[in-house]
Amino acid sequence: MKKITPLLYLLLCFMVWSCYTPESLRGFDSETWKADKNACKGDRAKLSSEFEKIRKELYGKKEYIVRNVLGKPDKEDLLERSQRIYYYYLEAGPQCQDNKILTDVNRAEVRINSLGKVSEITYNNPDKIIKPE
Repeated sequence: MKKITPLLYLLLCFMVWSCYTPESLRGFDSETWKADKNACKGDRAKLSSEFEKIRKELYGKKEYIVRNVLGKPDKEDLLERSQRIYYYYLEAGPQCQDNKILTDVNRAEVRINSLGKVSEITYNNPDKIIKPE
């Protein structure tokens, strides 16, 4: 019974650590971003300059950190060798009426490599991004 207690303690520590969001990403209004599914409310457009500030901080981070900060992606593509692309819309568009299509409105595209880490974050319309001050 005494051997089980340290194992439970380690398991609890691991569970707490797995929900960890790095300090550099905590200033981002994650809850507002997550609540604006498909960017239909317009809140993500307002947060696009804040997203641009943390975008480079996300490189090399694990997939669970992306999901903690940005939430479940609006769309997802599975590529070869277990790579994925997460799509997060930045402005309202046809996806608000038909959630099944991938539209051409501005969106952030987060590439997750086969190791489960962010390898690239791009925009499909980079000219529309408001650069942070």
